[in-house]
Amino acid sequence: MKLNNALVRGPLKSIQIENGRIAAIGDTPFAGGIDLRGKTVIPGLIDIHTHGCRNADTMDADFAVLCREYAKMGTTAFLPTTMTADAASIQAVLRAKTEFRGAKILGFHLEGPFLCARYKGAHDERFLTPPSAELFAEFDNIAMITVAPEVAGGIEFVRQVAGKTIVSLGHTACDYDTAADAIAAGARCLTHMYNAMPPMLHRAPGPIGAAADAGIYAQIICDPVHVSPTAFRFAYKVFGAERLVLISDSIRCAGMPDGEYICGGLPVTLQNKKATLADGTIAGSCLSLLDCVKNACRCGVPFADAVKMATETPAALLGVQKGKVEVGYDADLLILDADLNIDTVILGGEVWE
Repeated sequence: MKLNNALVRGPLKSIQIENGRIAAIGDTPFAGGIDLRGKTVIPGLIDIHTHGCRNADTMDADFAVLCREYAKMGTTAFLPTTMTADAASIQAVLRAKTEFRGAKILGFHLEGPFLCARYKGAHDERFLTPPSAELFAEFDNIAMITVAPEVAGGIEFVRQVAGKTIVSLGHTACDYDTAADAIAAGARCLTHMYNAMPPMLHRAPGPIGAAADAGIYAQIICDPVHVSPTAFRFAYKVFGAERLVLISDSIRCAGMPDGEYICGGLPVTLQNKKATLADGTIAGSCLSLLDCVKNACRCGVPFADAVKMATETPAALLGVQKGKVEVGYDADLLILDADLNIDTVILGGEVWE
């Protein structure tokens, strides 16, 4: 495949794709190429924290549906993110088939059951359990795990598993010192910064302050339901596009009409683009990751940085050869129109239809 006259980070470029990877990028058109006439080309989006969309849920373990639906929305790689449940239910999800046409699954994000009750959010408190390296060893294909480090055994658990997966601190009541100890033990990320954790105060900077001081990554949901535009801009200025990762944290009702849904085993109401439990707790988002990129731009972030936080930065955290329009990288690409809506999705060098 050859794509000519593509807008790539500013100037027009031509892209040659071979064997699912970007083989060459030139300043002049390649013979026989498709003329994009100045349409924007960006890397396919990578969502490291998403529970579901379009009436499908990670806990359903039907990844044929999710791979197809994410691809339609421009997310070309993702970490299906579990909810807190009993070990058998989680294991059933982790052992389900994940190789399907569409968006590529890069491993699972285990969000729970090693969380704290105070900041459980939309997780089922009945199944919360202290961090256990023995239980973790029973789980397969874990690319990332969210942990509350202040829970009994939390720091030691981080130390034990940090070499096997990416540890992210979240759904936590920890203070600055505990977060700093967890980071020293190997934690590399914050889970949905601001949400389900203590706020950053001037005499109690908490996990956000510890993460900022240590220069680790931070996930963030860019929508006005979860994070105000001002708070988002603050996070962007502190962590930068190299460390701030846009996530959708989307759930089953993303892309669906208002109504009642079951997400992670709990009833959720979607109304006016806000999903909540019966007690009013926010239960995740109804956005796509591309929506988050657009929202970041509306907050004043340059388009290139907004894209980077949903492509190159999560790819760097995961250590995968994705997220850049550069020679040698996987040819997962989005062609966008002038309004930044999807014109064409390319997966592994092939047009997704």
